[in-house]
Amino acid sequence: MNILLWIVRVIVILMLVWFAAKNADPVSINGIGATLRAPLALVLLAFFGAGLLVGLLTSLVAIFHLKREIKQLNRALQNRPRVAALDPAGAAPALKATPGPSP
Repeated sequence: MNILLWIVRVIVILMLVWFAAKNADPVSINGIGATLRAPLALVLLAFFGAGLLVGLLTSLVAIFHLKREIKQLNRALQNRPRVAALDPAGAAPALKATPGPSP
């Protein structure tokens, strides 16, 4: 399994190198009062990294919110009153039969 993972990694790296070589032409990016000239592969990599960072930060917000909710629910679970224990066989306590009207 480890060898298969390394083969996949080498293939991905080779594909990235091929992509960068095919897209080495410089492009101009016009920003706020400035123009940046860089290879297309570098620009794409920078925007990919920026998108990755934004996605990571937004997921971290959700993760922290969920962790806080889990802590609150655990505290509420610990503070609730205990219920009657089950019998040793694991069955719920039996209900008493009440006599009903006779037919």
